[in-house]
Amino acid sequence: MSTADLLVTGTDTGVGKTVITAALILALRQKGVKAVGFKPVETGVAPGELADSEVLAVASSADVVMARPLLQLEEPLAPAVAAERARVALDPWAVEERVNALRAAGYRVLVEGAGGVLVPLAWGFTAADLALRLGLEAVVVARAGLGTLNHVALTVEALKRRNVTVRAVVLNGRGDPPDLAESTNQGVIERLLGGIPVAVVPRHPTTTPLGVARGIVAHLGKIV
Repeated sequence: MSTADLLVTGTDTGVGKTVITAALILALRQKGVKAVGFKPVETGVAPGELADSEVLAVASSADVVMARPLLQLEEPLAPAVAAERARVALDPWAVEERVNALRAAGYRVLVEGAGGVLVPLAWGFTAADLALRLGLEAVVVARAGLGTLNHVALTVEALKRRNVTVRAVVLNGRGDPPDLAESTNQGVIERLLGGIPVAVVPRHPTTTPLGVARGIVAHLGKIV
């Protein structure tokens, strides 16, 4: 299994990237790996609410100053748009420097993107660009049910076109019992993608992000 650092990206917003990133961190730490989560830019951060980066920090079991976001923005928009409206900008070089600093400190880094893989983090700079520049392998998080096949195929194709290795696909939130699409999607995606591992994560009754992450670790251990 590759020991490359990871980009956790999604087919869309709201597919569960933060929970999956936290669970992957927990899975790695159970194996004795010094893993840390880093979300370079967060949007939709409302005062008083638990931010995604805080979830990753707790999963990482460390208050790592270097792993804190470079930008936190209140408006729930694509990062480049929210930043422009706030009259700030994410510096791609600063993201690269931060990841390299975490690497130099001995961490295996899991970078969480924002929205889908081609959403602009800054103008002219996407999560796919970040993965290529830093040699990250991608874990693609997608919904488990109807409509996910095209979203997964397009995301994986976009990454491959940019020479980003896709480590795995995670189908998140499968029902119990699964509906027809949920019960067939794993096999179909494995057939479409030809060799890329597909993990299926069931819908978890816990409502807190960290509670869900802890409850689904066993479904992700084979891909890290």
